[in-house]
Amino acid sequence: MPWLQNLFLNPSFVLPGALLLAVPIIIHLINRLRFKRVRFAAMEFLLASQQRNRRRVLLEQLLLLALRMLLVAGLVALICRPILDPRQWAFLSGERTQHYVLLDDSGSLRDRWGEQTAFDAARDVVRRIAAEGERQPDTQTLTLALLSNPEQPLFTRETVNPDFVSRLEAELKNVRCSHQALDLAQGLQVATRQLTEQPGTARNLHLVSDFRKSDWDDDSALVGELKQLDADGVAVNLVKTVPEWHGNLGLTELTGAIDVAAANVPLRLSATVRNYGEQSIRDVRLSVQVDGKRLPITEAIETIEPGQEVVRQFDVRFERTGPHDVQVSLPADALEQDNHRFLAVNLAEANSILIIDGNPTASEAFYLSDALAPAPGLTGFAPSIETVEYLRRHPVDRFQSIFLLNVAELPPDSVRALEQFVAGGGGLCWYVGDQVRQAFYNDKLYKDGQGLFPCKLGIPAVLALDTADEEADIEFEDHPLFEGFRGEDRTTDFARRLHVDRYFTVPQGWSAPEGIDIIARLRNRAPLFLEHRLGTGQIITCLTTVGFDWTNWPEEPGAYVPLQLELAKRIARKRQALEIRVVGEPLPIALDAGSYAPQVEITPPDGTRIPVTLGLAPTSLAPTSGDDAAPDGRPQVTYVGEWKTTDEPGLYGITAKRQDGSDETRRISVNVPASESQMQLVESEALRRRLGTGTKIQIHEPGDLSWIRGEESASDLHDYVIVALLVLLALEQAMAYRLSYHPKTAGAAA
Repeated sequence: MPWLQNLFLNPSFVLPGALLLAVPIIIHLINRLRFKRVRFAAMEFLLASQQRNRRRVLLEQLLLLALRMLLVAGLVALICRPILDPRQWAFLSGERTQHYVLLDDSGSLRDRWGEQTAFDAARDVVRRIAAEGERQPDTQTLTLALLSNPEQPLFTRETVNPDFVSRLEAELKNVRCSHQALDLAQGLQVATRQLTEQPGTARNLHLVSDFRKSDWDDDSALVGELKQLDADGVAVNLVKTVPEWHGNLGLTELTGAIDVAAANVPLRLSATVRNYGEQSIRDVRLSVQVDGKRLPITEAIETIEPGQEVVRQFDVRFERTGPHDVQVSLPADALEQDNHRFLAVNLAEANSILIIDGNPTASEAFYLSDALAPAPGLTGFAPSIETVEYLRRHPVDRFQSIFLLNVAELPPDSVRALEQFVAGGGGLCWYVGDQVRQAFYNDKLYKDGQGLFPCKLGIPAVLALDTADEEADIEFEDHPLFEGFRGEDRTTDFARRLHVDRYFTVPQGWSAPEGIDIIARLRNRAPLFLEHRLGTGQIITCLTTVGFDWTNWPEEPGAYVPLQLELAKRIARKRQALEIRVVGEPLPIALDAGSYAPQVEITPPDGTRIPVTLGLAPTSLAPTSGDDAAPDGRPQVTYVGEWKTTDEPGLYGITAKRQDGSDETRRISVNVPASESQMQLVESEALRRRLGTGTKIQIHEPGDLSWIRGEESASDLHDYVIVALLVLLALEQAMAYRLSYHPKTAGAAA
């Protein structure tokens, strides 16, 4: 009888135990048959006496018999283990017990030990809950929701029976753990809303997770949701799936100056490795792959201490333009997903730089051009030297940056073109000289620190000679532009080799407005290099010349060339910005409708090609592919869309078809979040303290599934059954003594 399974942990012993209740009755009847009726003279008197006491004696005998039957029933109860949890008795009133299982499928549940992962253990818990419900068919319902998509459960209030268990097993085999960082509090909010839709039922919430410390530290919203569920009468079970903290190394970052990368030019990349474990890790080796081929280089790390991050730099070279993939990998450990880091590099033909020289002879421009590109393809920069008139006659959007050298002044339309260029992400660098007209710069370019020029100009001045030769002419701040020269000896040597004879001063009392940084000074503390932003573009200004007129810089190629190359990289338009995309984030797509067709192809990491048709929307946003943005900022007609299926880490391709029939492909790297690499577990005792003493929330250790069968609640009843048996035994002995015959001793008879 299935209903017995709701009342007993061992229902198979109930019916045999019920038959044992007949044993005292049988014994009682057998004892009565042992006596024969014999009539004699004295019997008449006894019969008359017995007739008067018969009712009392019969009641006492029946009471003794009932006590003995209760003793047998108590022994049977010890074996059958009755369940007296009121929430398991809902079926008696015609209600079904509701189970809501919230299955955590965040990336950390890919933690592996032996042949099992934390997610495998979580699925086993779901199977056991369903199997227990199958023992009580049609009395319970189950809702199963993944934390990655709680709004759309895999099953919603399904009646638990053999057919459902079969369908559940098929679904669990197909469910895969995500790579994402997920919000437990958000998932519980959805569960609370769905559980409150059935207020009259016995409700149970089972949160099956790995319970990482990082998820529970200072998360008041998560604890608040659990307390609210408990206050609403929901039986909350927190089910842990990971038995111990496993050590883990993770790649947390892979970066480089990919915005200025070029074909056949070495690109310096940096990989960051972090030790998330509690033990030192020795002899760690990083392997590098470019376009699927492993490079013959291995970066070795001797030791990484617990909690330590180590950065390793290496160079890669791409032989052709177009999209390229870079992957850095660590040896396998407990968490495989963070052992790989991906980077997409989309190479253009060259990084075009426009050099505008205000001197008709363009003498200074040639020094700068030789520093940026001493030979074609050597540095990845392609400088073009032009006069000021070029800004009026030609668009400048094809350039990544513009250098203005000793420019006296600019016509208004050129100023507007430069403002739009920089605001749209282009880079700008100023070098002054004897041609510069201070009034124009102060009135038309400064604009109280909001324009193209960062400061007001004073008059040119001569830097007094240091007769003792003890102090360098230039003092460099701690700034990324000078990172290659960092280090006390190196910076000092670099600065001593560069001399400044003349420079432009700033007015007396001028101070840099907010957003404008002075990144280098002369030894008299006058500003020399300044940096600020306009829109999304970067501007660097030097208050001296780029050539021999006021400095000796071109005479020192070991200092001059690296400085100009780093400056060009710093200000270059972020044509392919280092996008930090993590799994689960949609990939936005925007294409200029005048240059591209609306059909694109998405290539996920598995290599499949998926056609997608974009929608048409008017927007003033710059397109994400191509160089066709309107230079005057007018709204464009743009094809827009997004690709949402990005749970798999790796390289994604977006192939667009231009109106001329050619294909254009760009690659986007999608990596796992570093937060899922933190594997430390929250202790159960610490979790209980956070939940407070006034809640009935149950915390279950990994591998302990006894709670699913209600054994925890039945164990308390076991003690009560023993006490009841002892009381019944004492009563039975007292009643038996009262009803039995006890002859007086000889001494008493005398």
